[in-house]
Parts: sequence; C-alpha cells; structure tokens
Amino acid sequence: MIRAALTALLLVLSTAVGAQEMRTFTNRFGSVDVPVAPRCVVSLHDFSLTSQLLELGVAPCGSTGRKRLLTETLYRGSSGRYDTRGIRYVGTHQSPDLETIAALKPDLIVGLSYHAPLLEKLSLIAPVVLLPLREEGIIAYSGQLADLVGRKARHDEMVREYRTIAAAFRRRVPDADRITVTPMEVYRDGFRIIGRGGMEQVIADFGLGHVPALEGSSRNIPDSLERLPDFDSDIIIDTYEESLDEEAETRAFRQTTQWRNLFAVRNRQFLYLNRSRYGETMQGLIGSATLLTSHVAERELLRQSDLR
Repeated sequence: MIRAALTALLLVLSTAVGAQEMRTFTNRFGSVDVPVAPRCVVSLHDFSLTSQLLELGVAPCGSTGRKRLLTETLYRGSSGRYDTRGIRYVGTHQSPDLETIAALKPDLIVGLSYHAPLLEKLSLIAPVVLLPLREEGIIAYSGQLADLVGRKARHDEMVREYRTIAAAFRRRVPDADRITVTPMEVYRDGFRIIGRGGMEQVIADFGLGHVPALEGSSRNIPDSLERLPDFDSDIIIDTYEESLDEEAETRAFRQTTQWRNLFAVRNRQFLYLNRSRYGETMQGLIGSATLLTSHVAERELLRQSDLR
C-alpha cells in the first residue's frame, strides 16, 4: 500500500520536478539527476546532515530527529543553536517516515550510506543522494553536500579556517606525536573508542600520538571496564549530549577505580565536550580543533613519557 501511494505521489510530482533545471551529481554511490537549486531538502540524519545544512545557511524542509511524548523535537547538533521551528520532523534516522517525507513534496533527499536499503522507496519521492561521511570523512562529505545546495564557496571558507588551525598547531607543537590521545564514549557499564565531532580526524591532522591498544581496536564496538587501562593516555576525550542527561547516567562508571586511576583523569587532562556543539560537520571540526589547541598547545601539559 505504501509503495502504491508513493508511486501515485511520484506521478503527481513529476511535472513540478521536471520543470526544474536539473544536473547530474556523481559520487562513490552512483549518479543521480538533482535540481540545480533545490527548494525543499529532506535530511535523513539530524546530527550530521541537518546541522551541516544549517551551517551552510540552508534550512531543510524536513529532518529526522529525536521526539519524546509531549516534548519538542530534538535535532541533535542544531536545536538550541539554530531556529528549527520551520523544519518538519520525519521520524528517526534509523526509521524515517516515508509518508511524512512524501507529504512535504521535497525535490532532494540526502542521507548517509546506511540508508541505502531505503533508496528504492525514497527515489519514488524525490532524487536521493547518499553521502560518504563514514567512508571519506567530514571534509569530503560536507563538500559534496555544499555542492548539492549551492554553498560550495562557504564550505571552502570553513575548510581553509580548519586547515589554518591545524597548521598553527603543528608549528606550535612540533613533537605532537609524543603526546598520546584517546577519544572514547563512556556508557553506563562500558565504553567505545570513537571520536565525535571529527575528533579522530583532528588528532590525526594535528599529528598527535596514541597508545598501542588504539592501533588494533575496533571503532564503535563496546569494551568492558576491564579493558580501560589499555587505553591509558596523556589525554582522554569524551563527549556528552546535554539534553539526554548522559553525564548523570555515566556517573557510576566515572567513580570506578579503573577510571579514577587513569593518568589523564588523575592529572586533569580528561576533556568532556558537548557533542551537540561539536558535531560531525565543518564547524564541529573547527570547534574541536580550536578546543584541542587550547588544551594541548596553550597550556603546560603532563606526559607519561616525561615521568618514566
């Protein structure tokens, strides 16, 4: 039934879409005919795509997000930073609502690679472009998104700003590889190796080092408390989502002996960053780079190697 309804809607929309000037957009996921100047863009990921669109000055007509009963929709990375009142909630990024998306009559839908199983159904509504955030990184995916919505010049400005910060850090800290950094995400009963806000990219671009355990570790795979000492670094970085009260949920973990004995924790070199402020976008990358510069290049830092 949903497929039939979407097919019927596609026939209604075809005249309007056909009247727009179109061009072919190509990336690693294929070629798609897209409007030169899209008027209604639907984002399938609030934290990465919606926030990046808003940074570029483009308000999507619809976006996935988080919705709780009798509360306003939370668009991670955007709510509290931008005026999101004109954005229609279209479900979660794992399960977008196709009927709600179709009702918006979008002329462009943007998603990430894991939305590929929905590609056939979504393509009945509007042209769909999948972007390579996980596959190629923040600079590449955001550049493609900027190209799609006609904001390439603004994106190039942000890339230049980020690279200027990275170059300044490397000049100021020529032996950065001697400083070990571990980005992680702590949960109630464990942790994962992951660097939100592009922190893993910033660490690499700054030339910072890491402990041996990080070399062979899997990203986004839960680890137990017992493995925590393997990642004992000069600096440890975690992030939190303020609106989800994650700090309270992880308080017990942070009271454990294993956590409190970490070098970074004992020496106040544990950084706890607001994830919504430093998302997987160009401004998130710039923010993460600026913070790491302040905490590493512009203070007296203790290194485990200096104490041996």
